[in-house]
Amino acid sequence: MLSALPSSSLACATCLADKGSLVGQAQGFAILFMLGVLAFMFLCAGGIVFTMVRQQRKASQLEASAV
Repeated sequence: MLSALPSSSLACATCLADKGSLVGQAQGFAILFMLGVLAFMFLCAGGIVFTMVRQQRKASQLEASAV
C-alpha cells in the first residue's frame, strides 16, 4: 500500500522553474515587481495618514491661537 506513494515530491515547472531559465528569471522579477507595487501602496497610504495628521495639528494650533 505505501509503495504506491512517490518516494520524493517534485514541483512542476509552473510552481518552481530552473533558476537559470528565462521562466525562473521572469518569476523572480515578477515577485520583485509585486513587492515593489505593494511597498509603493503602503508608502502612499502612510503619506496620506501623515498628511492628515499634520493638517489636523496645524488646524488645532490655529484654533488655539485664535482663542
